[in-house]
Amino acid sequence: MWFVHKQVILTKDNLIKRNWTGPTRCSFCDRDETIKHLFFDCPLAKVLWQTVHIAFSINPPNSVYALFGTWLNGIEPNLARHIRVGVCALLWTIWTCRNDLVFNRISCIYFLQVIFRTTALIRSWSLLTQTEAREHLVTGSFRWEMVARDIFNRFGWRACNRVGI
Repeated sequence: MWFVHKQVILTKDNLIKRNWTGPTRCSFCDRDETIKHLFFDCPLAKVLWQTVHIAFSINPPNSVYALFGTWLNGIEPNLARHIRVGVCALLWTIWTCRNDLVFNRISCIYFLQVIFRTTALIRSWSLLTQTEAREHLVTGSFRWEMVARDIFNRFGWRACNRVGI
């Protein structure tokens, strides 16, 4: 999260600043890859943030500045901490899926696959917290999975919930 906050995570635009000559396009949607694009504007990120919005009635952040700024103002501090754990897991999952695709040609092409990887991380990380926080994180992760499944089933996206479609 520090690298995201400082905007130095090695997205393709930052790699170019280091004289990298590889492709500059997002591996998920073929637009220019920046931190803002990868985590907020890419169709993959937008769908993931929309499921968070529907599951928890939280408006998604639209930039790194918003994420680390006023995005969670007005939310009870304990709840905000739990949300931040989920956000860390979500950004980490987007990043690792991107790296799998860029460096290993392993595709995380299903939205639900990305959500389930994220919720598995949340539940794993919850083991490091106190009981009350753990219960909130586990309950929240299952809620997100349930809402996401419901969304995709309701709109008939079972077969075509692929990134880039």
